[in-house]
Amino acid sequence: MEDRFAKEKKRTFLASLVQAGGNVSTACDEAGLNRRTAYLWRAADKSFAEAWDDALNLGLDELESEARRRAFDGVEEPVFYKGEVCGHIRRYSDSLIMFMLKAYRPQFRDRVTIDVNAVDSEIEQRLAQLASGSEIAISGEN
Repeated sequence: MEDRFAKEKKRTFLASLVQAGGNVSTACDEAGLNRRTAYLWRAADKSFAEAWDDALNLGLDELESEARRRAFDGVEEPVFYKGEVCGHIRRYSDSLIMFMLKAYRPQFRDRVTIDVNAVDSEIEQRLAQLASGSEIAISGEN
């Protein structure tokens, strides 16, 4: 039977995990909990592990919402003149917009193609060089 102290620590940790955007170290610090203990509890308690996953997803949802806000609504930053704030400017994040497009729209993702036959051929050549005692180029040098 779990004691009241452990139950309270778990509740605090899970709430902190949401607020920390899924950062386990931050959640442990805020809950006054050792990371090792948190992971031991996760391994031993299926319902705690499920609650952890739910909290993690909620925290990531919060991060996504904040990224969306910064990308589309921007962030107001002060403008200084001679050390004094003389106004504000709204900055938007093109990088965040691109990350969000890459996450949700495959056509915006970076495309990487690998010619498996070429890689296989290069491996075979290098193995043959090694077997014959020849020196081989390192780090992609020919």
